[in-house]
Amino acid sequence: MARGFEESSARWNIVAQQLLLAELEHETIQPNWFWNDAWDGYPGRLPLARKRLLTDVVAAKLRNPVFLTGDWHSTFVNDLKLDFSDPRARTVATEFVTPAITTGGDGTPYGPYYAPMIPFNPHIKYYDGDPRGYFKATVTHNQMRVDLRFVTSVENAGGTGYTQGSWIVEDGRPGAQRI
Repeated sequence: MARGFEESSARWNIVAQQLLLAELEHETIQPNWFWNDAWDGYPGRLPLARKRLLTDVVAAKLRNPVFLTGDWHSTFVNDLKLDFSDPRARTVATEFVTPAITTGGDGTPYGPYYAPMIPFNPHIKYYDGDPRGYFKATVTHNQMRVDLRFVTSVENAGGTGYTQGSWIVEDGRPGAQRI
């Protein structure tokens, strides 16, 4: 990917991938435990790969890097950093993690599982583990806007969709901002 980053002349560099890229610090809740369905779930391997990937983003001076992540059954909006242990570390990219559309139906909330960890992860700007849905993205020269679209029910044909909130990433300014 480093070569692709270096060669990119795009205004927006959007990378789609399937596992939570941002660090999710578990230590305060579950010491010596690793969630192996994320980049930081394999100590010594994927955290180093994540660091290398984000270092490549910085080295290439990649314009507007945004990572779109799926397959996590929860919604996250994350600032990506080279050093997640330092809340003041510079944000180098943005990650939007989409919820499941129907997995678990209306009755399998993931919220209670991750919720206690969120205060220990200041780079997580938004989290909700319960609703099902999708994102709607609009990209212009000046910004990328992502609307978090959830549904009231996936098991009932009368379920309706709604926008939970909207976030923007401004051209030249990594990090998500709620609007």
